[in-house]
Amino acid sequence: MSSNKYISILLLSTILAGGSNWSCKKYVDAGAPVNALTVDKIYNDSLSTLGVVLSLYSGSATNGVNGQNLILNTCQYGAMSADDGYYFNDASYDPYRTNTLSGNLGNVIYTYAYPVINIANNAIAGIGGSNFSTAFKNQLLGECKFWRAYAYFILVNYYGDVPLITSTDVTANATKPRTPSAQVYEQVVADLKDAEALLQPSYPSAERARVNRLAASALLARVYLYQKNWAAAETEATAVIGSGTYSLEANLNNVFVKTSNETIWQIISNVSAGITGVTRMGRSWLPPSTTPVFVLYDTLAKTFETGDLRMSNWTRSLSYNGTTFYYPYKYKIRTTSVSGNEYSVMLRLAEQYLIRSEARAMQNNIAGAQADIDAVRARAGLPATTAATQADLLTALEKERWTELFTEMSERWLNLKRTGRIDAVLSKTKPQWQSYQALYPIPISEITANPKLTQNAGY
Repeated sequence: MSSNKYISILLLSTILAGGSNWSCKKYVDAGAPVNALTVDKIYNDSLSTLGVVLSLYSGSATNGVNGQNLILNTCQYGAMSADDGYYFNDASYDPYRTNTLSGNLGNVIYTYAYPVINIANNAIAGIGGSNFSTAFKNQLLGECKFWRAYAYFILVNYYGDVPLITSTDVTANATKPRTPSAQVYEQVVADLKDAEALLQPSYPSAERARVNRLAASALLARVYLYQKNWAAAETEATAVIGSGTYSLEANLNNVFVKTSNETIWQIISNVSAGITGVTRMGRSWLPPSTTPVFVLYDTLAKTFETGDLRMSNWTRSLSYNGTTFYYPYKYKIRTTSVSGNEYSVMLRLAEQYLIRSEARAMQNNIAGAQADIDAVRARAGLPATTAATQADLLTALEKERWTELFTEMSERWLNLKRTGRIDAVLSKTKPQWQSYQALYPIPISEITANPKLTQNAGY
């Protein structure tokens, strides 16, 4: 690709993304010009169209509205809001750690998710009416529907009812009221089913950096689990596990490198021009000195069983003022001066085993549930589970999900909410905890711009 073409793609992506402060209200501010550009220019050229879709995955210093910022925010804010970890001695993050958000602080997920949805909506409309080959259209439409589903899954789990926007009608979108969560979930499922049908089993790019059909199946398995559709969750997880495409990495230190065969979907971590492979989690969480930056809650550090290889490989400790602190060490590269070998892992095989284990337990397939949780435990150097009843397996799975998936994509935060365990768990570690804090507040700026939006209870 020539440099001029590459620059053109970046410019088009930036135009569609709308700048670093684009929120839902910006459908009004910039909707008409973007729509005109989309219909008349972008979707008549395959390279420009590809650039629009790739912008969903991108991240740069000048364009803050993109999938990578959504990823970082869901990792760090979900970790703090639950009981994974928190920024040490940084008061600016305390409202997330103490769950005392206001309408001026709860926008970190909201204002990154809707621009992703906007790009996907415009691309779906433009590509659907284009004259590209069927294979090209299917691939890009599948990716857009996957991303839209992913963004809405995050939104509905952070905020509850949210405006469901699937069209490019900027006037109607500007005054959309909140849509019931169940209806949002219906759209998520529909989009992921479409993505499964449109995408190929093979990856469209190297390094599993763009989604394929099995990535859609993996996310759909998670969604079905959240909906308590146990049989469907088991079916989707089995499609991924039984595909032969993935395997659990025997060495835990290989799980988060870009060549991991456990990875179902990862995003290339952009640092600057010519430097990749250094994740935002590594840059943001690893301490540059002997002063802690991002540390694990003591409750998590004490949850690992004796001999758990995840404790020795995925955490590190440092002593500060006579106290030992642990910090996440899944991503091990902090420097930004040279390229590394770590990408941001979005979906991986271990979660699919845990999804299927729970789905099987809920269907009273005890032996099957044990086999799946034991696959994850064995890799961590632990013996087979002693849980032999449905209730005991669910308790064991809550702990196993925590020690396996901590700090990954708000896993703990969302998991406690979907199982109804959030009050019981967080009230023990957070004295100020109140039930309404399980949802983030709708940003005040959005409510001001759209009189049909209402605030979540308690804020």
